[in-house]
Amino acid sequence: MDLFTRMTAQPDLSGLDEPIYANVAHVSSTPYDFRLTFSLFQTPHDRPVDDAQVPPSPPRAVVEVVLPAGSVHSMLDAVRAELDRYTARYGAPHPSVPQGAPR
Repeated sequence: MDLFTRMTAQPDLSGLDEPIYANVAHVSSTPYDFRLTFSLFQTPHDRPVDDAQVPPSPPRAVVEVVLPAGSVHSMLDAVRAELDRYTARYGAPHPSVPQGAPR
C-alpha cells in the first residue's frame, strides 16, 4: 500500500474516547502552524441569544488541535468534500451564527 493510500484511509477510532461536541471554532496561526480551538457556547434554549435575561457567558474551550501549516489546504479540501456530500444528502446546513453577526 502506498503512503498516500495509508494516509487517507479511514483511521482506527477504537482507541478514542467519546466524541467531543463543539459549536464554536476559533482559528489562529503562527509562521509554522494553525491552531484550531473548538469551544462550546451554551445558552438557554427557551430564549433568544440576544435576550437581556440570558447571562453572558464566553464559550468554554473543549479541545485544541494544532496542524502544520503545510497540511491546512488538505484539511480544507477534505472538509469541503464532506460538506458537498452532506449538502447533496441533506441540503445546505443552517448557519449556527446569525447572518451579519461579528466573527
